[in-house]
Formats: sequence, C-alpha cells, structure tokens
Amino acid sequence: MRTLTFRGYLAMAVVGLLVAVGWMAAGTVRAQEAGVRHATGTFEVSVTPADPEVKEAGLGLSRYSLSKTFTGGMSGVSVGQMLAGGPSDDVGTYVALERFVGTLDGREGAFLLAHRGDMNAGGYTLSITVVPNSGTGALEGISGDFALTIAGGEHSYDLSYSLPPE
Repeated sequence: MRTLTFRGYLAMAVVGLLVAVGWMAAGTVRAQEAGVRHATGTFEVSVTPADPEVKEAGLGLSRYSLSKTFTGGMSGVSVGQMLAGGPSDDVGTYVALERFVGTLDGREGAFLLAHRGDMNAGGYTLSITVVPNSGTGALEGISGDFALTIAGGEHSYDLSYSLPPE
C-alpha cells in the first residue's frame, strides 16, 4: 500500500484552513442570497496515491484517488481523482473532479464537484463548485458551492446550493 506524500497531507491541511476562513467571511453574504439552501454535515475521506510522485525539471506531479462517505444533509458516497503538482511541498496546485451519488436534503440523485486549490508563500486559494448541468435525478439543475473545514480530525461541509422549483 502506498502512503500519501508530504505534499498530499499539506494540500489537505491547507484546503481545510482556507475553506474555514472563506466560509466564515462569506457566511453573511450567502445567508442573504434568495433561494439558496444549505446542507451541512460531516464526511469521512480516503486519499490514496494512484501513482508514485514523479519529479522532473524540479517539478513534482502526483495523482490520487478520493473516496468519501457523507452524513447529514448530504447522505451518500463520492469518488474522485486529484492531480497535485509544484516545485516544493509549500508551493503548488491541485485540481480534482468528484462524483457524489446519494440524497441531498431528501432528494435522490448525483452531481459532480470541481476542485481547484493553489498555495504559495503569499497565501492560498480554494474553490469547490458544483459542475454546471451535472445534476441527475431529483438533483437535476443543481448549482452551488461546497465549503469544507477540518477541525480536530473531523471533516465538515456546508453545501450552499440552489435547485429549480419542483
């Protein structure tokens, strides 16, 4: 079994920190948006190296498989693929695509989440959004943003989303 590289652990920790800060700053604005709902809860995550990290010309590149189990407003499972790369353990980028299948506030279906995170000495950015037009079943037409926090080893989420009227 392969282990997660230091860059992988660092990326996971940075993602949690960035989302926590962004979530607090954006919470007031999101609460005022008309028709926006929030699904909150926790999830278990498994990140497994899919390939060994390869460094060429001073740049690392690695691929990971993601697996999550959600409880709360989102109840179900997801799988995904993540690519991470950069010149050092504290400078880099990750992108990921994740497919959630289950129920969202009692509505059954599936949708995709797109991730993008950048880190460097000047700071960090993170964006996780619902892929447009990816909803199926009772989640057709979903749009939204996914925020996560990691505190005390527990992963929590807040999916702010909109759906067309039923």
